Amino acid sequence: MGAWSGATDGWEKDVDTFATTYGGLGYAGVYHAEGLNGWTGPTGFLYNDLRAPMSPGESKTWAPLCVWGDLTYTGEVLPFSMEADPAYPPPADRRYLLELLARPDGVEGGPPVGTVWELSLERLLTLYLPLYVTNNGLTGYQFAFTMTAVPEPATMAALALATLFLRRR
Repeated sequence: MGAWSGATDGWEKDVDTFATTYGGLGYAGVYHAEGLNGWTGPTGFLYNDLRAPMSPGESKTWAPLCVWGDLTYTGEVLPFSMEADPAYPPPADRRYLLELLARPDGVEGGPPVGTVWELSLERLLTLYLPLYVTNNGLTGYQFAFTMTAVPEPATMAALALATLFLRRR
């Protein structure tokens, strides 16, 4: 997930890559349905979902980012990891947030829905989710990944001053 020069926010067969199922530990993919929310590509889970470059102050969210275990996996937890690609480092003037939107029916334990993690540009983030296996990724864990602008220092100072002013009134 990310922004790429020359990409658009829609379907591009030479840029966006569908996740494949080949057996193993688990899967992760951004789900899109043809005709829903302006999506013109085929229905499925994208392994690569690249968008148009962002303008200053703009935010973009990829959701639902679905995570699920393969039917053959028998562990107790499903590790899910994200990290910046060192070959294509993301801009440092952005925040990268991952929010748990939903977890599978019947799954207990693990992080509560609504938990938000801030991803570091220097470290791998790994979540250890209670195992959920399925052949339908839409019933698995659902996350939102958001890239958002970091407010400039002058904006932060103005917000702090306004908050201080409002408190004194």
